[in-house]
Amino acid sequence: MEKKHLFSLRSLPIGKILLLFLLIYIALLAIPYIQHKNVSVSYQKKFAKQSFYSDTAGTERVAYINDNTDALLYRLHMLDEAKDEIILSTFDFNADKSGQDMMASLLHAADRGVSVRILVDGISGFLDVKRNPWFQALASHENVSIRIYNPINLLKPWNLQARMHDKYVIVDQKMYLLGGRNTTNLFLGDYSRSKNIDRELFVYETAENDSSSIRQLTDYFESVWALSDSKEYTCKKMTKKIQSCKAKLENRYTSLKEKYPDAYSTWDYEALTLQTNKVSLLSNPIKSENKEPWMWYSLHQLMMQGEQARIYTPYIICGKEMYQDLTELHEKNIPVEISTNDVASGANPWGCTDYLNQKKNIWETGARVYEFMGAHSCHTKAVLIDDRMSIVGSYNMDMRSTYQDTELMLAVDCPELNSIIQAEMERDKTYSKTMGNDSEYDYGENYHSKDLSFGKKIFYAILRVITIPLRRFL
Repeated sequence: MEKKHLFSLRSLPIGKILLLFLLIYIALLAIPYIQHKNVSVSYQKKFAKQSFYSDTAGTERVAYINDNTDALLYRLHMLDEAKDEIILSTFDFNADKSGQDMMASLLHAADRGVSVRILVDGISGFLDVKRNPWFQALASHENVSIRIYNPINLLKPWNLQARMHDKYVIVDQKMYLLGGRNTTNLFLGDYSRSKNIDRELFVYETAENDSSSIRQLTDYFESVWALSDSKEYTCKKMTKKIQSCKAKLENRYTSLKEKYPDAYSTWDYEALTLQTNKVSLLSNPIKSENKEPWMWYSLHQLMMQGEQARIYTPYIICGKEMYQDLTELHEKNIPVEISTNDVASGANPWGCTDYLNQKKNIWETGARVYEFMGAHSCHTKAVLIDDRMSIVGSYNMDMRSTYQDTELMLAVDCPELNSIIQAEMERDKTYSKTMGNDSEYDYGENYHSKDLSFGKKIFYAILRVITIPLRRFL
């Protein structure tokens, strides 16, 4: 009898073997996230739409920070005010000039006996933090603890998609910052010609309140900190280079006091902040896995309560469920306006590419989209409902923020804050173009078109094809 040979990798050329392993790896990377989850009945039942409003003044006051230098000053001031504890959570942390400003201030606080805990996402942990002598110098202090959320592990591709996208700073259970700013030159200070326009909220607690948003945020941090997904980052050996970085950080703190004297003066928090009725925290699930879309569900439910909704988002990458929800708002006669970046000024190539492919589908939901062309790319994430509710934080209107990443937004019942952000959006409309009723663009009075370079046109033409099967992971 003729002997039959079983299939063996040995019989395949090396190129086909590598291709087979690549396909298996991509499958392990993608399959856990192909099927979008639905929001559980238990979450729907506990989500009380009316609980985000109050008819009386609350104990928390807010300041609206829309300037990168002010954002750095607030951080330096808060860290210098700390007496007991500092918590910093960030998606991206670079050892650039603003990052070193932050590290110098954190190190000085640790020298004063303040407990410092830092959470960084695994991508920044891999690209920016791992083996970096500046972060090693910070981690070497006995009062500093650093953990990396879901560190990059190429041997576990099924974990690579889930990221921690939160950005906040908490000081002494008394004050905090929360928004969309990463800890880099693009977002903090005036260190770079290239910037991102962003907004965030400073929240100040005037009295102890067990249900306050600062308690909610602290409990949230403790939950993420305690996860097995959050791995400790330490300085194992104090080399000469690390010692040099530590000495430079200590010297940098002295220069910061000279460079930014306003950050180290006495601040009148009452004068700087607005009275609120209520501040509430919205979040996604925290484990590094395919997630129920808590954030999008919450935002949609709150928008369904209103008579008008306005959305700031750097880019738009909607799944079919999100398209259906936008269409439902239109059918309920709740007009939706979305301010996003013009493709020529957008900083995220994936978001720009998907908009080129999907903009007609977005318009068909009934949402009116304003394509913003400002001096810099807009990184703001916010939702305004009528003239009272403002929701600001880290959530992009995309499938990654909806189903894969941790996200935080603050829902603030405060007519005065809402009025400030609405005025900014009206100003930004003058720098935007929008599709009119005649299928032609209408242009704001301050809009100046910017042509894509030939190279970018080719780049986007290629991406428009490549991203079609990948868009739910962007």
